[in-house]
Amino acid sequence: MEKIIIVGSSVFVSIILVISTLFVNMFSNNGIIFGVRVPKEYEKDKDIICLEKQYKKNYLIFILPLIIIINLLVFLSSKIWVYLVLILALIIVTNIPIIIYWKKTLKLKEEKGWRSLGKNVVFVDTTIRKPKIKEDDVVIKTRNYMFLLVIPLITVIVTLINYNNVPNPFPIHYNAEGIADNFINKEGFKGFFYLVMFPVLMQSVMIFLLALTNRFAINGKVDINSGTLEEIKKQRKVFKKVNSIMLFIITLEIVLMFSFIQFCTLYSWDINLIYSVALPILIITIILFLIIGFKIGQGGKNIKFNKEQKEIYRDDDKNWILGSFYYNKNDPSLFVEKRIGIGWEVNLGNPIGLIFLLVTFIFLIGMIIYFIISGI
Repeated sequence: MEKIIIVGSSVFVSIILVISTLFVNMFSNNGIIFGVRVPKEYEKDKDIICLEKQYKKNYLIFILPLIIIINLLVFLSSKIWVYLVLILALIIVTNIPIIIYWKKTLKLKEEKGWRSLGKNVVFVDTTIRKPKIKEDDVVIKTRNYMFLLVIPLITVIVTLINYNNVPNPFPIHYNAEGIADNFINKEGFKGFFYLVMFPVLMQSVMIFLLALTNRFAINGKVDINSGTLEEIKKQRKVFKKVNSIMLFIITLEIVLMFSFIQFCTLYSWDINLIYSVALPILIITIILFLIIGFKIGQGGKNIKFNKEQKEIYRDDDKNWILGSFYYNKNDPSLFVEKRIGIGWEVNLGNPIGLIFLLVTFIFLIGMIIYFIISGI
C-alpha cells in the first residue's frame, strides 16, 4: 500500500508539473511570457509565438523522457528518502527549460525595445489589498480559521474519554501492509504525549500555519499591471475569494484526516481506510481546485470584464530573479502574487521571507538526512 501511495503521488506530482510547465505562459500572470513582462499588444508577436513552439518541442524531446526516467526510479525504490530526492529532482528538471527561455525572452525584449513604451503607466491603488467598502471584503477572514480549533478540542475530549480502552501498548507506526510495527506504552508522560498531546498539537499547528498563510496571501502585494485598473480590481477580488475558500477547505480536510487517524488508534479501525478514503478525498479536492485555478488563471486573468480604460504597463523585471523569484528590499510585502504559476510567492528581499525560505529548505534537507540515517 505504501509503495502504491509513493508511486501514485510521484506520478500525480509529475502530471501537475508537466501541465504547469509545458503550458507555462497559460499559468503565468497577466502580461508574463516565460517570466518576462511583455506589453499585451506584443503577446502575439511572431517571435514570441516562435519561442513558445520551440520551447514545447524541446520540452517534449528532452524533458519529458527525464521525467519518465525519474518516475521509473521511484517505482524501483521503496525508500522515502529516495522519493523525496527524486521529487526535488522533478521540480528542478521541469523548471530548467523555463529559465533557459526566460533568458531568450529577455534578450528578445531588449532587441525589440519593449522596455520604453510611450504609454507606460505606474499606478498604485491600495483598495485592492484592503477594500474600503465592507461588501468588497469577500475572502474568508483569518479569524474564521480559529473555529477549526473545535476539531482538535473534540479529538482530545474523545481521546481522554476512551483513554482506558486503548490497547497497551498502542501503535504509533504501520508498515506498507497497514500492520502496526512500532508501539508505545500508554503509562507515563511519553505515552500520554503520543496518545493525547501530539495529535492535537499537530492539528493546532497546522491550523495556525495555514491561517497565517491565508492572512499573508490575501493581504499580499497585488500586481497592478497588464490590464485596465477596473478589470484588475475585479479579477483580484475573485482570485482572492477563490484562493481563500480553497485554502480553508483543504485545511479543514487535513485537520479532519488527523482526527480520523487518531480514531483509528482509539477504536482499532483499519488504518488502510486512511489510504482508501481520507487521502483520496483530499487528492480529489486538490485536483478540483487546480482545475478551478486554471480556469480563472493567476490573479484572475482569465476572468474577462469590459475594458474602457487604458492598459497599465510597468516594467518590473529587475525585481524578479530568473523570472520566478521575487526580490525587492523596498517592498515590505512578505507575499506577492506568483509571476509564473498559480498562487503566491515569498519576497526574498524581506528578511522574514528569506528566513522562511531557508527554514523550509533546511527542514527538507533535514528530513532527507533523517530518512537516510533511519534507512527508511
